Amino acid sequence: MIKNLIQSDIKPRYKAIIAAVVDGVAQRKFSVGEKLPPQRELAHTLGFAIATVGRAYSELEQMGIVRSHIGRGTYIAEIKTKSSPSGINSGQLYDMQTYRVPVADIPGLVAETLRAIASDDAARLVLENCPTQGEYAHRSALSDWLAQSGINARPDDIIVTNGGQHATMCALSTITHPGQTIATEELTDPRMKSVAGYLDRQLAGVEMDEKGMLPDALEALCKGARRISAIYCTPRNQNPTNAVLPYERRVAIAEIAEKYDIPIIESDIYGTLRQDEEQPIFSIAPHRTHFVTSLGRIAGPGMKVGCLVSPLESVMRSQSGVGMSTGASSRLQVEIAARWIRNGHIRQMVEWQQDDALRRVALLSAYPALSNAVSLPNSPHIWLGLPDPWRSEEFVDAAAAHGIAIAPTHSFVVGRRHIPHAVRIVLGAPATLEDLDTALDRLERILQNPPRPHGRSA
Repeated sequence: MIKNLIQSDIKPRYKAIIAAVVDGVAQRKFSVGEKLPPQRELAHTLGFAIATVGRAYSELEQMGIVRSHIGRGTYIAEIKTKSSPSGINSGQLYDMQTYRVPVADIPGLVAETLRAIASDDAARLVLENCPTQGEYAHRSALSDWLAQSGINARPDDIIVTNGGQHATMCALSTITHPGQTIATEELTDPRMKSVAGYLDRQLAGVEMDEKGMLPDALEALCKGARRISAIYCTPRNQNPTNAVLPYERRVAIAEIAEKYDIPIIESDIYGTLRQDEEQPIFSIAPHRTHFVTSLGRIAGPGMKVGCLVSPLESVMRSQSGVGMSTGASSRLQVEIAARWIRNGHIRQMVEWQQDDALRRVALLSAYPALSNAVSLPNSPHIWLGLPDPWRSEEFVDAAAAHGIAIAPTHSFVVGRRHIPHAVRIVLGAPATLEDLDTALDRLERILQNPPRPHGRSA
C-alpha cells in the first residue's frame, strides 16, 4: 500500500514515504494499530536506502502518526480529538483566512548576511538606484533558481519585481489594455481579481474540475464573441482548489493559445515548494508565455522579491510595467535573496517549509470530516467541500462565531458564477501546530452539527 501511495514528484525520498503514510491514514487505508513493514523490508521493496526509511519513520513518530516499540515494530498511532471543558466557543481567535508564510528557523542567518553585505559594498546596495530590470548578477542568481523548476530562462529574459503580485501587475499592464478580457480559472486568487480590477481589465471564468482548467471550456470561450486578450492560469497548487494541472492539459492550453494567438500568464507563486518533473507551460510555449513567481512563499512574507520571465522580444515592454507601478525592486533585498540562492539557503528554506507544511497536513488525519479536504503535502491550504446541508456562507459565519476566520468563498469566484459549497482553509496561518490543532478541532465539531444561523444570517 505504501508503494502504491508513493508520489514520485516528492523529493527527498524520505518525504515521499512520509506523505504516503499520511495520505494512507487520512484516506482510512491504514487502520489504527496496523503494523508498518520493517525498515529493511520496505527499503528493499521501494529500492530506497535503509537510512531513508529510518528517517521517514522517525519523522512520522515525531508527528504522532506512528508509534515505535523496540522489538515489536512500528504501528499506526491513535490520534484522539481534543475536548475542551469550557466548550467550543472558548479560547483565542484563530486566523485561517490570511495566507501567512512562516519564517524558516535558521538561527543567525539574517544577521550573518547583513554583516557580510556591510563589509562588502553596503552604501551602493542601499543608496544607489537599481536598474529597472534588476542587476545582471541578481537576475543570474534568479535564473539558477528558476532552473530548478524547469524554467530555462537567461538573465536577459528576467525582470526582477517587488514580489509576485507586482510581477502579475507588470505582465497584465503591458500585454493587455484597459477594458480587455482575460480568461482565468472560474475560481482564482482574490489578489489577481484585485489587480485586474485596478487595471480596468475584465475577467472571464473558465470551467474547472478537480484537476484545474478545462481546455475544452477555454477553447469555447476563445471561440465566442467576447475577444480574449490573455490567459491567466496557475498550473501548480492552484489557489484556492489545490488543483495541479496535468501535463496533457498544459500542452492543450498552449495549443489553444497558439491557435488563437493569445499570450499566457503562468503564475507559479503557490507552486514554489513543489518538485515536479512535468514541464511548466513556459517550457512548452516560451515564445508567448510570461512566467510569474516569487520567493515570498519560501523565505517569508517580508521577502518582496519576485520575477517575471517574458519572451525576449517582450522583455522591454514588460520592463515598462515596473516603471509604471512601484518602480525598481529594492537592491538590498534582492542582494540578500541572490546570496541565499548561491549559498544554498533558499534550498534549505524550501525543505524547512516543506516539512512545516507536511506536519500541518498530517494533523488532518485526526479529523474524519476535515480529512476529506483536497490537500497536498506541500501546500499550506486545503479546499474543503462541505457536507450537506452546509452552504459556504453559513459555514464561514459559524466558524467566525466560534473564533475562526475563514475567507468567504465568493472572494475567489470570477464574475457571477455559481459559488461552490466549499471553503479554503489556510493551515499555514496559525502560528504553532498546537494552535492549528485547536482550530481544526473546533472546525471538525462545527461540521458534525447541523448549521444554525450565526452572525449576519442570525
